[in-house]
Amino acid sequence: MKNFLVIFSIVFFGIFAQAYPYTVEGLPLYYWKKKGNENFGDYLSLKIVERIVGGQVTLAFTKKELMEQKKLMAIGSILILSKEGDVIWGTGMNGKRMDVDLYKFKNLDVRAVRGPMTRDFLITNFNIDCPEIYGDPALLMPYLFPEFKKKKYPEYDYIIIPHYTEEWMFPKNVYANVVYPTEPWDEVIRKILKSKFVISSSLHGLVVADAYGIPARCIKVTEYEPLYKYQDYYTATGRPDFQYATTIEEALEMGGEAPFKCDLEKLYNSFPFEFWPNANFKCPNFNKD
Repeated sequence: MKNFLVIFSIVFFGIFAQAYPYTVEGLPLYYWKKKGNENFGDYLSLKIVERIVGGQVTLAFTKKELMEQKKLMAIGSILILSKEGDVIWGTGMNGKRMDVDLYKFKNLDVRAVRGPMTRDFLITNFNIDCPEIYGDPALLMPYLFPEFKKKKYPEYDYIIIPHYTEEWMFPKNVYANVVYPTEPWDEVIRKILKSKFVISSSLHGLVVADAYGIPARCIKVTEYEPLYKYQDYYTATGRPDFQYATTIEEALEMGGEAPFKCDLEKLYNSFPFEFWPNANFKCPNFNKD
């Protein structure tokens, strides 16, 4: 019995340690968190930064932390939650928050933004130095997560990934191939990789499909989400004239958008590495096929 407990302890705490790696002290990260569960696209901000720095990162979630702490803002349309001096890496504008008076900063440390529309907003309204480095950091997934691989023989002809506010429009008893963005992040990724085609109103359903070379089409079925973030992303990736579908049937008829064009090495190198001086950084090989 004693030996069993020793073995159990070793196995249990070994698994625990792998699931919860040590915290790497550095800049706190903020990402948008849906009450009750995670939206996979926003949660990718945490997983990608953890993978880059090689461990857990500290988070900034409380009102005091958001107001008083310098923090990293990465994936998501969360620019409006930035405060003076925050570090921006891949963040974008929210099309529902265009009033300049809503923004509570005068200066930001911008390393990269999601697209040129976000950059123009920062320069025009705040005269903030904003380099022409574009792209959603989720495009780096294949270089940072070798455990996720596109399937040679996909299981699904297509999947549907609605925006989290539109899940009610796609009940699973009617749409057998729907994937909710509030499902576990790694399950969403795996289902994308098992698909020949992705139809999505979730921006990161489109971004992750792009990252792995899977044809995808944006679908717009409600007026809740303005086109701004999609236009920002598609313009940044060489497709300013992208088209969206309004029905599943139309999306299937249209097929996938053109492949993306983005300097991913430049995007990765713009990460604010200096805030994690003791990190064991992941160094992707951008020259691989």
